[in-house]
Amino acid sequence: GPAGPYAVRVIIRPPPVVPGRADIVVRLLDADAGGVEVTVLPVSARLGLKGAPPADVAEPVAGEPALRHAELWFMTSGSYSVQVTLRGSRGAGTIIVPVLSVATTRLPMSPALGVLLGALGLLLFVGGVSLVGAAVRESLLPAGAVITPALRRRGIWAGVAAAVILAGTLYAGRQWWNREDRDYRMNAIYQPRPLVATLGAQHGQTVLSLGVKLRAGEENDIVNLLPDHGKLMHLFMIREPGLDVLAHLHPVRTGRRQFGVPLPPLPPGRYRLYADVTYETGFAATLTTAVDLGSPAPAAPTAGALSRDPDDSWFIGTAATAAAAPVRLERTGPAAITAGRDLNLDFKLVDRAGRPVVIEPYMGMLGHAAIRRSDGSVFSHVHPIGTASMAAQMYFMGQAERQGGAVVPMDPAMHLAAATGATTVSFPYLFPQAGVYRVWVQVKAGGRVVTGVFDLDVAAP
Repeated sequence: GPAGPYAVRVIIRPPPVVPGRADIVVRLLDADAGGVEVTVLPVSARLGLKGAPPADVAEPVAGEPALRHAELWFMTSGSYSVQVTLRGSRGAGTIIVPVLSVATTRLPMSPALGVLLGALGLLLFVGGVSLVGAAVRESLLPAGAVITPALRRRGIWAGVAAAVILAGTLYAGRQWWNREDRDYRMNAIYQPRPLVATLGAQHGQTVLSLGVKLRAGEENDIVNLLPDHGKLMHLFMIREPGLDVLAHLHPVRTGRRQFGVPLPPLPPGRYRLYADVTYETGFAATLTTAVDLGSPAPAAPTAGALSRDPDDSWFIGTAATAAAAPVRLERTGPAAITAGRDLNLDFKLVDRAGRPVVIEPYMGMLGHAAIRRSDGSVFSHVHPIGTASMAAQMYFMGQAERQGGAVVPMDPAMHLAAATGATTVSFPYLFPQAGVYRVWVQVKAGGRVVTGVFDLDVAAP
């Protein structure tokens, strides 16, 4: 999006462990990118601007005048933002990008380093035992005196005692290390809060109830959420294994950690659920679970029934079904896709005759895309501004204004480009893994939601 007078694309690869260094890439999309200075500043939601370090300069990349690169330390887990500021001949501008700082893996030790450290440790162990034995045996002898058998025996026993003590210390250290490693694996590596899904008949409706459980030892409650596009939760239901049904629903809160939504007439089967929420700290999370649906019961809502959100939508079918609709989406590029490279997924809306159709705003944006790898290992909810949560972005913009007095305006054209009569929509994305993906794209035309379905084969880097 726009950083003042400059159009930019910001890609942030968070560190896999915390503390760790995030990789920041800023691509200037203007033709006259030369001479523009780019600085990047990490801001923790917990500490704010007062706890932020000085901004780092993003250095130009050799051979790419429009590309800047920097690495930033994320010192704590939680919600962060990166303030990207550009200064050049057209003035200055800032864009704020929310990002999550969480440990997602446990870095292994390389075998070579393990052998090296083991050899050095053995050398230290043998050297320590030898030093103790020699000290007891010889340190108090006068110069030139002969070592007696008694002294030798004393040195041997001292060495044995030193070996036992050092071995005990090493064992205690190993136990401590295993406890730390177990605590890291169980508590430090990020795990979404458990989501429990149940089905029930309520007031003549089939209602899906979602309960968000706290993890063991967790005290915080998920009472305070930020609305994203006016909704506290965006729920995607995808039928497995065929991936031939997509429902995009918006549950409402029915309790402190309870949400409910009336189900549309979906066919039976096993569904994978992805629930997007944004906490009041700017931390955006996707909670997942699965549910088995039976045959849909006829809905005859009675008094007290939950109202269906007018923005709820669902699609049953494949790419061929979507392509046969009176108004359909067509993918316009790129033809080849490689994992790890940023790109634009471009689509145009046309009628049966191939004539362009104007896209209307859908929940404050030009479109929404759900991207899922065939095996379920990757899921992304993407907008024309990217993968960042708009609610989190608004939160950090407010924080910057409160703490620094700096207003970072958000150009509404990023979200409501349909005001100009757009007939195309584009989603910036970076596929993290090679494989086969299914992409659902949702736009609105004529007051109705149009869903496009596309299967993409992403090549390895």
